Amino acid sequence: MTVAIADGIRTVRVAGEFDTDEADVLAHALALLPGGSPLGTVVDLSGVAFADSSFLHTLFTAQQRHARAAVPLVLAGLTPFLQRMLELTDLTRAFTIAPDLPAATHLVRARIPLPRRR
Repeated sequence: MTVAIADGIRTVRVAGEFDTDEADVLAHALALLPGGSPLGTVVDLSGVAFADSSFLHTLFTAQQRHARAAVPLVLAGLTPFLQRMLELTDLTRAFTIAPDLPAATHLVRARIPLPRRR
């Protein structure tokens, strides 16, 4: 996992396999920054080979925190596996999803509306 901030947008690139053991590392990478947040956070998931429910829980918790702070969080490059997991758990509607990093960055710059709370 790598984290970079460029032009006010934080990009978290996630790769490999994720289960409960990696949830804290992901949560830390997605935590809002103290003393001021970036324009938004883009999470590049194109390199994720496997993830369990703790991974989805961590993403959802980060989404809720970002929404409360009015900071967009956009998921980019979902693999077919992750897309299916989001569909099966009915979480697709909870996230803003872009096909790739450039599209996700564009959504953050446009200050996309945050997903509606249900």
